[in-house]
Amino acid sequence: MTDFGPVCREHLEFMQWADDTTLSAFSAASPATLTEKRDSSFSSLFDTLNHIYLAELIWLRKVTGHPNVTLADLPAPADITALTAAWPAVHQEWMDFARPLSSNDWTGTLHFQTRHFGELDMPFWKIVFHVVNHGSYHRGQLATMMRQAGIAPPPLDLMLFYSRR
Repeated sequence: MTDFGPVCREHLEFMQWADDTTLSAFSAASPATLTEKRDSSFSSLFDTLNHIYLAELIWLRKVTGHPNVTLADLPAPADITALTAAWPAVHQEWMDFARPLSSNDWTGTLHFQTRHFGELDMPFWKIVFHVVNHGSYHRGQLATMMRQAGIAPPPLDLMLFYSRR
């Protein structure tokens, strides 16, 4: 049996590193730059960041006992200051969730409802892979949006993360 625990924990650490690195890249950006309308999946840099945050939060709530939580149930940070203050707790909660899980726990399934796919049963390790992949996808969109805004996107390659460990 495969022990998904070490791989999931490492990729949750990658998610935290990538989120923190991305937020740092916005430290000098004006609020107007962050909320300026852009042609992408989400209307602004901030809306895209908020989407990544809320996805990490909703999946965290699902795996920690609230499988039917919806985005409407979650408070969305109002600005970059609030987002920067809220995100570390979500990362910590993900690590607190992942740390004690045994090899068998990772293959246990969560039953939940989705808007797009109906009812699903999914093992916890696949949920973690989904959350990490989802953030990478949208951070790629952010990189393009950042270039359009004149902000240099930080390098966030998974191989870079591995090499720095």
